Amino acid sequence: MASPASPLSLLHDAPLFAGVDAGHLATLAQAARSRDARAGQLLFAEGDEARAFYLVAQGEVHLYRFSPQGEEKVFQMLGDGDLLAEAAMFLSPAVYPMTARAVRDSTLFAVPRQALLSLCAASPPLMLTLLSALARRLYQAMNRIDHLTLNNAGQRLVAYLLDLRRQQHGNWISIPVNFAVLAAQLGMTPETLSRLLQKFRQDGLLSGKGRTLVLLDADMLCEKVALPRQAMRPPSHIGGNPSMTGCCNLAGKR
Repeated sequence: MASPASPLSLLHDAPLFAGVDAGHLATLAQAARSRDARAGQLLFAEGDEARAFYLVAQGEVHLYRFSPQGEEKVFQMLGDGDLLAEAAMFLSPAVYPMTARAVRDSTLFAVPRQALLSLCAASPPLMLTLLSALARRLYQAMNRIDHLTLNNAGQRLVAYLLDLRRQQHGNWISIPVNFAVLAAQLGMTPETLSRLLQKFRQDGLLSGKGRTLVLLDADMLCEKVALPRQAMRPPSHIGGNPSMTGCCNLAGKR
């Protein structure tokens, strides 16, 4: 197994810190502290004081909340190179809005909130850079809300599959999570998800086994669920390559 990346290299490669001065990154990296988490271990719970954000050097972490019915709702799956809880550093009061749990043995670096805020106070250009990056995150979150409020389960599933197709650059797509997690993310039961996938296969619109799927006719998939094809095209005036679903973080990493 390869050695975990250093905090400096993780910060350098993180989109949030793109364009940030190398000296600022070095300052943050020096403040980072290594933390190992075993599979199943909580990093923090919803409502805890947000004292640090995390860099995932190796492993996998899920961010989730519980519904009023006690069901676990996974919002994000984070893997090697991802940042965790960075937006919470700017909340007031500073609390974690979700619970984070390692789903396999993981190595992370914790960067203290105060180190980030002190650096921002000393460097207005850094603050503007981070503000721009967080604004893009807000745009992605708005897309996710749009996705989850589509009229029916079939539309939500097709929208998700088309987004994976765009992210993974082809009709062969790999579902990055198990189907129980995917069903929860898309606001449907596992039985409904299984029934929809089976129907798409029977109609000749989808093939493949397990979590590896082939989209045979994307346009007909849209027509099948009455989803306008153009609705899945990200607006050209927004920079970057935002996910339309916001729940595919591990796509293409395995």
